[in-house]
Amino acid sequence: MLARFKPSFTIPATGLLVLLLGGLALPAQAAVEVDNLSASGFDHLAATHGGSGSGHSLRNTDFTVDDLQKMENLQKRNADELENLKKIINDQARVIEELKRNSGSGSNSSSNSSDLSGLKRSVSDQDRAIEKLTSQVDDLKRSSGSSSSSSSSELSGLKRDISDQQRDLDSLKRNVDDLSRKVK
Repeated sequence: MLARFKPSFTIPATGLLVLLLGGLALPAQAAVEVDNLSASGFDHLAATHGGSGSGHSLRNTDFTVDDLQKMENLQKRNADELENLKKIINDQARVIEELKRNSGSGSNSSSNSSDLSGLKRSVSDQDRAIEKLTSQVDDLKRSSGSSSSSSSSELSGLKRDISDQQRDLDSLKRNVDDLSRKVK
């Protein structure tokens, strides 16, 4: 007589377990795709969110790669403009020193006064330009909302740069005022 094969119940249970685990792994695998392509300007930055439970979640932000590039370009333009303003102030300081030397040799004091008032106007115009740049950085910060921590740190860095530039301009402004008092 031929022996009949009696199926064991352990084989179907093992197969069912493999199917269940495979089914659970597929959605988790499909949730995140990693590739080596470059980000484009319309891609949104991701932020991690530490939940009050068992870990972190990855969330989309309203902050795009293009927004980040615009902020970087704006910061570069602001830095270039500040350098130009510093050069102008240095040139003005040289002119003041020249006027100071010339005033000792009997130069016309009314022309010195008009030159000095022109320099003061230039300094106040530069101060307004820096305030405008600071407000633009603040607007960018507000528009980014609660974006990723990396963009927040970059915004903080930009804000720090603007504050440093403002302090430099204030120092140069004080120097111009000191020189103007010496000319009088």
